[in-house]
Amino acid sequence: MKVRYVIGTIIVTLSLLIAVQSFAAQKQVKLLTLEWEPYVGSNIPNKGFTTALITQAFEKAGYDVEIEFHTWDKAMEMARNGKADGIFPAYRDKSRKEHFIFSKPFAKSHLELCKRKTFQSPSPGGADEKGYYIQYITDPRIDQTQALRDLKKYKFGVVKDYANTPEFDAADFLTKVQVASDKDNIAQLLSDEVQLIVIDRYVARNIMIKQFPWRSDGIEFLQPTLSSKDLYLAISKNTNNSEEKLKAFDAGLKILKEDGILDRIMRQYGF
Repeated sequence: MKVRYVIGTIIVTLSLLIAVQSFAAQKQVKLLTLEWEPYVGSNIPNKGFTTALITQAFEKAGYDVEIEFHTWDKAMEMARNGKADGIFPAYRDKSRKEHFIFSKPFAKSHLELCKRKTFQSPSPGGADEKGYYIQYITDPRIDQTQALRDLKKYKFGVVKDYANTPEFDAADFLTKVQVASDKDNIAQLLSDEVQLIVIDRYVARNIMIKQFPWRSDGIEFLQPTLSSKDLYLAISKNTNNSEEKLKAFDAGLKILKEDGILDRIMRQYGF
């Protein structure tokens, strides 16, 4: 009888441990991101405002959050293959819906076409130092495809695996030069390997100030803005309980909005 009691106690204890570990596992989420200051970065306070709000939203829903930094193409690949629960901050794009489900939007990104700053010569119709003056002929808000077609003689810098606008990504008539990061994209613009790059306005300004301070005033954006895009958390369809994790985040995000916490986070980081 004593042996049976001891065995029964061990079984019950093991069952409880397994249940606790299973519950704990359901309350963990591993997310991947990139160096994309000022939105997110490993060397800025709280790793940036998007990290702060995503972490707090999940905490409101009872989840602990683990964050890892990678290049965007590596983060995308890892998340697609279920090696992490999701990625952020992400644009919502048709090409990504096969592998990801998307949260409610939590911020905006202003996507621009960026060029080296034009230095006017004293003569009429003066050009920049490389002899070209780049501007939109067609308003991209009316016909973005035509606006891009007007610029097809130039080379465009893009970051690998970024989703830009549907029109830009479908524009196979453009010459696009891929690099691994926004910093590399700006570097190839400044060295005239490309004449235009697609980049978020705040990311570009941040990189110029921190990485290229001697040329911090050396870029400008074509007007009007190419696109203002919502930012999302993207949860991988190949992770366990993906729908549950997404619903938990959205519920936590709703609390942050209703309590005014989201607005306070945005103001704290200057957004």
